Amino acid sequence: MEFIVKLHSFLRWALLLLMIVSIVKAAMSTSGKNPYTSSDRKRTLFTMIAAHLQLVIGVVLYLQSTIVQAGLDNMGAAMKNSTLRYWTVEHITMMIIAIVFITIGNIRSKKMDTDAGKYKQVLIWFGLALLVIIVAMPWPFRPDGIGRGWF
Repeated sequence: MEFIVKLHSFLRWALLLLMIVSIVKAAMSTSGKNPYTSSDRKRTLFTMIAAHLQLVIGVVLYLQSTIVQAGLDNMGAAMKNSTLRYWTVEHITMMIIAIVFITIGNIRSKKMDTDAGKYKQVLIWFGLALLVIIVAMPWPFRPDGIGRGWF
């Protein structure tokens, strides 16, 4: 189980890096002067794949977590306890929303007719996803029970 936790932790950094690179490239290219290349398409695809892989690993951890099980056993108490609420409801819900945004951004970018339109879709949807992920991550400086290490 510890390996899966470490893999989930490592993959978050890879996903964040892919997202930041995609967002920066999109922000610099929405003017339409830069063509949307096959490497741009592949990067958004790899970002989406990394997000979905992260989801699968996260669901495995969710189903194995004793904290989550305690929250699911008594949802009323979980809603009154910030740690139980975070791990049982908030983290997974927000991360699923972020993955939906990434998927929408990938799909919509493929459907746009112009290069500027493709970049704009990546910028909007990946940007929204990044904001959600930043809010939902268990950063080390978060309160006890929620905060996790950098790796």
